[in-house]
Amino acid sequence: MSLNRMSPSEQRAAYMLIFAGCEAEPDRFTSDLPVSSEVWLLYASGESFEVPRGLLLTPHHGAGIAALRAAVLRRLPALAGPAADQAGQRFLAANESHLLAQIDFFDMLRLLPLTPWWHREVRVPMAGMQWTPAARRALALSLTGEALVRWLGESVLAHVGSEAALARFKDIGYTASRTRFGGLAAPAGQALGRLVNVAAQYVALTLLGLRDDSFPPGGLTRRVTQASRQVLETLWACLQEDHAEAAAPAAGVAAGMAARMAAGDVPNAAAVSPLWRISVNRPAEHAVFASRKTVKADAAIRVFDTGGQGVCWAVIDSGIDARHPAFFDPLKLDGPLPVRDGLIAPRLSRVVRTLDFTRLSAITSGRLPPMPKGRRGPGEAELRQRIAAIAEDLAHGRIIDWSVIEPLLEISQDDPAQYVAPGGSHGTHVAGIIGAGWPSSAYLARPDPMPLPPELAEAGDVSGICPRIELLDLRIFDAQGRGDEFGILGALQYVRWLNQSRDRQSVHGINLSVALRHDVRSYACGSTPVCVECDRLVASGVVVVVAAGNFGYDEAFAAEHMGAGFRGQTITDPGNARAVITVGATHRTDPYRYGISYFSSHGPTGDGRIKPDLVAPGEKITSTVPGGTLASMDGTSMAAPHVSGVAALLLSRNNELMGQPETVKAILCGAATDLGRERAFQGAGLVDALRALQRV
Repeated sequence: MSLNRMSPSEQRAAYMLIFAGCEAEPDRFTSDLPVSSEVWLLYASGESFEVPRGLLLTPHHGAGIAALRAAVLRRLPALAGPAADQAGQRFLAANESHLLAQIDFFDMLRLLPLTPWWHREVRVPMAGMQWTPAARRALALSLTGEALVRWLGESVLAHVGSEAALARFKDIGYTASRTRFGGLAAPAGQALGRLVNVAAQYVALTLLGLRDDSFPPGGLTRRVTQASRQVLETLWACLQEDHAEAAAPAAGVAAGMAARMAAGDVPNAAAVSPLWRISVNRPAEHAVFASRKTVKADAAIRVFDTGGQGVCWAVIDSGIDARHPAFFDPLKLDGPLPVRDGLIAPRLSRVVRTLDFTRLSAITSGRLPPMPKGRRGPGEAELRQRIAAIAEDLAHGRIIDWSVIEPLLEISQDDPAQYVAPGGSHGTHVAGIIGAGWPSSAYLARPDPMPLPPELAEAGDVSGICPRIELLDLRIFDAQGRGDEFGILGALQYVRWLNQSRDRQSVHGINLSVALRHDVRSYACGSTPVCVECDRLVASGVVVVVAAGNFGYDEAFAAEHMGAGFRGQTITDPGNARAVITVGATHRTDPYRYGISYFSSHGPTGDGRIKPDLVAPGEKITSTVPGGTLASMDGTSMAAPHVSGVAALLLSRNNELMGQPETVKAILCGAATDLGRERAFQGAGLVDALRALQRV
């Protein structure tokens, strides 16, 4: 059962269970566990806790990716090398800032000893315990014996019957520490009690949404008993592995460090606790034309004679169809224009390069990613050799080398027969708003012309905000429309590397018309992996424009609560990042009359900052789609590229602003037109290209 399908009472019960686990005080609204609430619910919503799921592992700031990867592979050696699952069900991948672990729930539990929480709440309290053979047998019997297994199942059933009982759920562990581990010193007994609470959370979540009548006679008891035994045995294995690793001579410095930390001599936990947090690899969602006049881009280009020339903008999305005539670059033409079936050769496009980041997890986990049929270039043997070299770098603690990974991600534009068109239309639509440049006469000359949309017939051209801009196509959605946070992180890091590896800035801005839902219970607002990476990219000198999200109106909530479909604090990630330009949506041609689009997410953010920063047209926007045609779409996904285009115009006209994204943001917000709406809905107002260029 997914969280979205639970009743309000079941949702409340789920979160009460998650936050009850290891807290010492009642009525806590946050959890000390390094495992986010989203992780618990991800496994609870599936068919089984043994089904592998994608998790992002954040390293301790004092450890880094290499140390964390080595520690994870020591705990889960099946994820390493040839033993890894080549089918992609279980693997360990890496980018510069996070590991992506495709593992089941019990593997996730086995990573807990790598966290500062385990060090603080389990390792240090148990440091004085003597691990003699007799003590080990006694501890194993008390933690995994039939008596505790049955007691845990009965205790969970006694605490899930009502909200009042759930409020006392944490008492399970405290009771166990007093009555079940009485033979141990108080700190060690309390540590085991905390682990019992972790086990109790798991047992209770396996029952989520089920009722007594779902089971045959005695079936419910058997279920909780089996679940109790399974999770307690896993936690006992964690204790044994933790002790063995600390005691082994090979542990060397780490063992000595752990002992000194237990005595309070070493404040930095990174040496023995390289894993800071476990979170979900969140799925990404897809969050010109007449609207050019609305943002005054047409007037700005006429007055200042700029169309984005000299600027390159990355579109991190489902992909741009480089064959679309709207992206034709006349400067690349050497002879007659080759048009076939209404499409141009990709090499003649202003889409300068295409890279597929959906391959990144496979490449960095040692697996051969899916490649297009008929692909020329390195054969499978050479590809495997290159992937093995990447794995070797990771195994020796070297940061990933984008110069090695880049050729494996790139989609060739030299040979039209090998070019892989995007599987979805979203990215091409977004790119067209930023940079389409297509005379209506060329559009009507197609072999299968469609009637020109009325607003285009009036305008005369299919023209985006910057008809001369160069575009970098970074694909993070596959042909089935699946994308995730790990791929976005990789694309952001690649842009940063690309600029740092050149003698001058080559990518000036990016557009991210995607939405990742943010669970405020799991991360501080604006501190999720994708938000941190966006802020880091802005700090490196790149303008980052993102969509606010399309969750201003909650249809499901409205169905249950008449007239209550509009919600506050609905900005999605990466729109919660501080330094990005977050864009909401307004009407295509009449923003003063209609104000902010009902679907547009609004702020303030969960920590009280004003978002969105700006609004732009996002309703019924006609733009380019794959196949050389046009289509109309709605959403803040369409609003963000309007602002990207205006920012690119500003950089094209004023080169001294390149590398100064904070200044660009300030100029755009200062020049915006107030629509007379609440700031939490409109931010600074409607982006205004002409006023922005006039301010510099």
